[in-house]
Amino acid sequence: MKLAELIITEARGRGLKHFFGLPGGGSPLDMMEAGRQLDVSFVSVAHESSAAIMAAYYGLMQNTAGLALSVKGVGAGNLAGGAANAYFERMPVVCLSESSPTHVDQTEMVQHCDHTQLFGAAVKYQDTLTAPEAAASVQEAVFQATDGRPGPALLNLPSDMGLVECGDPLPVKASLNVSPPDSAQLAAAREFIQAASQPVIIAGTDVVRAGATQELQTLVENIGAAVLVNMDARGVFPESHPRWAGVLTGNYGPNIIETEVMDQADVVLLIGADGMMTHTPWNVDLPTCELALRPEYETLSPNPKVRVDGDLKETLKALSEHSQPDFSDDQIQGIRQKVLQNFKRPANAQFAAQDIIEITRAVLPADGVLFSETGAYIAMLEHLWRVDDPNTYWGTAGGRTMGLTLPAIFGAKLAKPDMLAVGIGGDGSLLMRLGELETFARTSVAVPLIIINDQALGTMKSRQKSRSMPEYALDFHAVDFAGIATACGLKGVTVNTPEQFESELKLAMAADRTTLIDARVDAQAYQDSFGPTIGVLD
Repeated sequence: MKLAELIITEARGRGLKHFFGLPGGGSPLDMMEAGRQLDVSFVSVAHESSAAIMAAYYGLMQNTAGLALSVKGVGAGNLAGGAANAYFERMPVVCLSESSPTHVDQTEMVQHCDHTQLFGAAVKYQDTLTAPEAAASVQEAVFQATDGRPGPALLNLPSDMGLVECGDPLPVKASLNVSPPDSAQLAAAREFIQAASQPVIIAGTDVVRAGATQELQTLVENIGAAVLVNMDARGVFPESHPRWAGVLTGNYGPNIIETEVMDQADVVLLIGADGMMTHTPWNVDLPTCELALRPEYETLSPNPKVRVDGDLKETLKALSEHSQPDFSDDQIQGIRQKVLQNFKRPANAQFAAQDIIEITRAVLPADGVLFSETGAYIAMLEHLWRVDDPNTYWGTAGGRTMGLTLPAIFGAKLAKPDMLAVGIGGDGSLLMRLGELETFARTSVAVPLIIINDQALGTMKSRQKSRSMPEYALDFHAVDFAGIATACGLKGVTVNTPEQFESELKLAMAADRTTLIDARVDAQAYQDSFGPTIGVLD
């Protein structure tokens, strides 16, 4: 079996029907041809970073790693940008980058660079493919991309090796077994919890990976804790539950949910919490107990009083044996309502981001899925868009990424065509990904794309204002996004009121092609609303 055929056969065996990238004349062209022959369709995209993101979310929906392809040189550099996104968002993807031919040892030449350094900070694993070890390298790349906290892996594909004979693919490696918790550590954790009077829990996505969401809920109810969740863990604890307080962003400033909750708590219990999901280092002067899925995971709090490593499902069951109601539901919801005052719809606005969130939440079915990215509306989504199922919300977390919505929802929707999904993004982010609108049209992927348009980098304008800086360099020229979408073969509409938006969104949900809704919110009211959502009050 030739190398390109091996890679595609292995991908098809894991259920992949698509891979993503930009072609080149050497081994990438061999990859495309192998995909054509083996019915794994190559999706040519506008930018390699989009390819990595699309592949990551495509793989996520298939419970495996997606596959992204680039040429060497600048193409590899662009792919590295997408790999960095997958690293920060904890997404599974194998990046396949063409590299210089095996016989080349010249350090400076056209399209030649050191991929070890280029990708090194972002990938979990990397290797250069050789004929004798190709099958094992592919197997390990997929394993590393999906095992534990997922992320990107890199395989360098020398440009002269696509048609080299190399054997057959190896089966997918099973995830590592998680060790049971230590009994002494459990006893210390039990003593820690029993001594608490106002516990707050910070829960992360490792709880979902451990299949322990129900055990988490039982523990919360038994010990009477308030619950905050990591940015990537929406739905790990049902947000309709009266003990859910909000999303921990790790800002630790005044007037935000984590500060208000911590002020009334006496201990913190961190459960499967990911240190990637915080803006600043831990800054809470409370005793902590950390329950971690694996011993190699860095603690979110630097010096936990107690740490328990191992199977979170077993750990939570062992710690849920007693009842200890403390934080009252009314107390938690009182804190939450105090913070939500900062999220009120601007009274002077004709059309606000809060309108978009409220209407979209009402129109999208309960099992519908939201994809989003960073913007002045990000904290609004984290507090106003309640999530009860961890598979229905995919917003940016550790990356706080601009330009995420379009490639993320594209990859996910291509993997699950029947999924009801909506994308919410910003105008600055869309400008980064305009070329991908043609990809939506060419592939007939149909989703509503809602663009919150204030004709500026609104988040940064708000930050300029809060620091008493003059407005500078952050306004955009007016862009006809609806016209661009139409020119690319999609439906494009511009809306200026909540009523227009609701009408067009309902049509877009039923449409057989992607609709881009250019939502022209009141710019000043929108930008001024950002500060309060992150605790910056006048």
